[in-house]
Amino acid sequence: MAYGFMFKNNSDVVTLDSEFARLVVLEKGTWSGTGSGVYVPFSKAITTDEPPLVFIRSDLSSTFCFCLIRGSAGAWTGFSFAGIVGSATSGKWFVAAFKSVPTAQFGLRIWDGNANLLFDSGTPCAQFTRTITAWTYLGSSSTSQGVSRLSWTAPSSLANGDFMMLNNIAMDMAGVVSRQGNMYAIFDYANDRIVMQAVGVDLPTALYMPVVFAKPVS
Repeated sequence: MAYGFMFKNNSDVVTLDSEFARLVVLEKGTWSGTGSGVYVPFSKAITTDEPPLVFIRSDLSSTFCFCLIRGSAGAWTGFSFAGIVGSATSGKWFVAAFKSVPTAQFGLRIWDGNANLLFDSGTPCAQFTRTITAWTYLGSSSTSQGVSRLSWTAPSSLANGDFMMLNNIAMDMAGVVSRQGNMYAIFDYANDRIVMQAVGVDLPTALYMPVVFAKPVS
């Protein structure tokens, strides 16, 4: 940048910049419910044009499917998901966006050249920690509806406290010919791993969808 504000840490990594927004935690909380369906409302609508990024961390082994970011452009109101009917589910979540909000009464704020608020010292930030892009195919089984359930996993521990981004799980998997498949994500604490699944009728055995993790910065 030719002029403005830039702050680097001891590793010479830029952590604040007056041209680019940081990933800002807008709200956080916990959930508890049953696998038949959980809806988590935000305390107030999030006004970004694109859906905010929702990150979850399950307290126990759980399945997440039929995930949705609720609302519409400029008025995102919450998120929802389903799991295994009859199974309890609970955990922690936070929602983030590349858009700060005026929070602190005293401290530091940074705007860009278009007067967009990029940073407020009273608003916590988050950072991406890892991404899984290479998957090992575990095989296929048949569901009670007669369609295929394909499974994949990757070596990536759940013990470090990362939160998984829900937005990618809310996307369908493209079919080989004509139909798409529903995506599932499983926190498998017994084997310390994430398992991804897709359910459909003509799905490929290769998975290219990345799974992204992040943590709030304390």
